[in-house]
Amino acid sequence: MRKLKKKAMVFISIITLSLFTPSVMFANYPVFDVSNWLAAIDRFYQNYDMVMNTYTQIENQIKTIQHAVEVAKGIDWENIRWDGDFDIRNDIRDANKRVNKLLTQVNKIKKAITTPTINCGNVKYSIADLAGCTTSDTWESRKNMLTAVQDYQYFMTNNMKEAVNGLENGLDEKQKKAIWRKYGISPSNYIYIQQATTLVADAASKAVNEATEEAKKLKAEEREARKNAILEAAMENVDSDGNPTQAGVGQATMFLTDQMIDELGKLGYSIDEMNAQIGAYLIKQENEKIAQQDEDAQQREIESKQNATVSSRFKKEE
Repeated sequence: MRKLKKKAMVFISIITLSLFTPSVMFANYPVFDVSNWLAAIDRFYQNYDMVMNTYTQIENQIKTIQHAVEVAKGIDWENIRWDGDFDIRNDIRDANKRVNKLLTQVNKIKKAITTPTINCGNVKYSIADLAGCTTSDTWESRKNMLTAVQDYQYFMTNNMKEAVNGLENGLDEKQKKAIWRKYGISPSNYIYIQQATTLVADAASKAVNEATEEAKKLKAEEREARKNAILEAAMENVDSDGNPTQAGVGQATMFLTDQMIDELGKLGYSIDEMNAQIGAYLIKQENEKIAQQDEDAQQREIESKQNATVSSRFKKEE
């Protein structure tokens, strides 16, 4: 069963790779610079923290509104007479349903961010994983955006060589030389990096977009909630000084939802920026590996010549 699943995954991945044509395969990776690398990491982590902090504020404020509704439910409405057919108990029941709906919706935002949906070959990541915010027992099992790209690159190297070779063969000589000249690595190594960074960035973008859509739905639910008389009173309640009480948080919640939608957009941009920096970092590593291999080859050649020279001096004369 596992083998069939693995074969299916490889097959789907190969189809995904085949969708890339040589004309659209060239990513514009920057020249690696440590300061830019650290700045990109910092922005990515900051944007993630801002999203999650806003999520916590929204959740707490909705729970505050829920508390106000619970207080209203505790009043003995049975002993209060009402003129006409209006019964405030109906509004209370409706308010309770709407608040529960708001909490469910805000939890969907968190789920979109924390659920591992980014397939990196044999490992799945969440946006939280990419930001390095999930715990691991060992240093080796840590997760972040770099390890996500490396995991997928490793998976490709072991399972998708034919697909990569097909892409490489699809490049003409001019394109191959352009890769060597610009990045200093072989076309095949470039393809591994390009495909890995592209897949992770695209999958991460889908997860962020899903969270954004859930935030937009939350905003719509908040508008609907304000049609309920009990919730409207709870959201706009003020004290004697004119300041919002614990229950008067409706406008603040809607403001925070707008803020979250904006922050999710910034998170998406920072993921793209981080992705470009990771590509540059991996290309740098390949350059260093090639340089080390050349240096080792030269050293072996020098040693070989030295051994040949020394041995000739000690040849026995016939």
